[in-house]
Amino acid sequence: MGTLRKEERASGEVWVYRWQTTRSSDGKRVEHTRVVGKVKEIGSSEAAAWREVARLGLDLLSTETAAVRELTFKDLATHYQGTELKKKSGVGVRADETVTVQELNLRRWILPRWGEIPVSQIKPLAIEQWFESLATNVVAMGITDDEQGPLKWPTVGKIKSLMSLVYKHAQRHELIPAAVDSNGRPTNPVLLARVKSESDYEAVIVSPEEMIVILAELDSDDTVLEWTAALLIATTGLRAEEAFGLQWHDVDWDKFLINIKRCWSKGKITAGKTTLSMTQVAMHPALSEALHRWRRETAYGRDEDWVFASKKKKGAIPRTPGVAAQDYLRPAAVKAGVITQDYAGRFGWHNLRHSLATFFGTKEEITLATIQAMMRHSKPGTTVRYMHRVNKTHLDAQGKFLAAINISPELKKLG
Repeated sequence: MGTLRKEERASGEVWVYRWQTTRSSDGKRVEHTRVVGKVKEIGSSEAAAWREVARLGLDLLSTETAAVRELTFKDLATHYQGTELKKKSGVGVRADETVTVQELNLRRWILPRWGEIPVSQIKPLAIEQWFESLATNVVAMGITDDEQGPLKWPTVGKIKSLMSLVYKHAQRHELIPAAVDSNGRPTNPVLLARVKSESDYEAVIVSPEEMIVILAELDSDDTVLEWTAALLIATTGLRAEEAFGLQWHDVDWDKFLINIKRCWSKGKITAGKTTLSMTQVAMHPALSEALHRWRRETAYGRDEDWVFASKKKKGAIPRTPGVAAQDYLRPAAVKAGVITQDYAGRFGWHNLRHSLATFFGTKEEITLATIQAMMRHSKPGTTVRYMHRVNKTHLDAQGKFLAAINISPELKKLG
């Protein structure tokens, strides 16, 4: 077992956990330290500090503790959740959406299968066979939810990635040996387990001609919000959570820009998908006029109001994107012949983002770099980072799509 003591640091007084291990190279005892947290946040009593040590799983770092029983995958996962998953600053900070998905995957899939198994007994082939079972027959894995069918391979890929992250975290914190064992075998067995890299999912694409029909179906006094949301997302490629997270003061009317500052997902404000995504997007004059029209008609047109405010909640929160897509966008897509009435696959706002990228890809004069910048994708890396700012090329590209769906700068379609 290790020891605790208070130390003064630049950030203030902190609790520090100390423990010793035997160095394998020469058999000598060496001391290690980890900062548990600030005294003012944890408490000044040693009992409070020990509780925090246990919560973070730092006691697992002691050889004496590890010798009592062999570490299980749950031990590693608990340490990962306590010290890494919910970091608010520094290296490795994750978006709220990522944290939610990873916690769900741990709770629903990974821990029920691997949680109680000692780490040394988890083998690559067993993991790979489990991945295949998830993708073909989840009932065989003890899942009794009748509505839960086989997982898609991209979802299984995310589960593999999370398991590998837990192992890498444990290696970085010296819970388990790093990289390879004495026989030269990887101590992260997940790396050797295979999954299918390709996805069976292919997004339904909406052509400009079909988009004209969708907008016509939504062009009524009762569905101006949905019409505007569809036009905005189809034209800019905004993610639904970004579009429904907009407030009127995010729109720069003079510079024809929309500033992405927040997202709205699962009933709360969240951070963006990536740092690169929280930037500016172009707003063509025709799109600007459409937004102006909606602002004049909505009861919630103040700068601090949500652009797509919920009438049911009296403007306190945005409209729920998924409900709006299910109740309005999807039926309009059926009328346009994009999908059939009984289509059971995914179709929603994100399909409009896919469709815009596909449209741009058919135009030789719109470069790949422009498309990547407008979609705010993080790859292929540094090049895109230097090209994310809005410019005339972006406006021209938007204008081509607007012209293709008969939306002019004068907004003739709206009358």
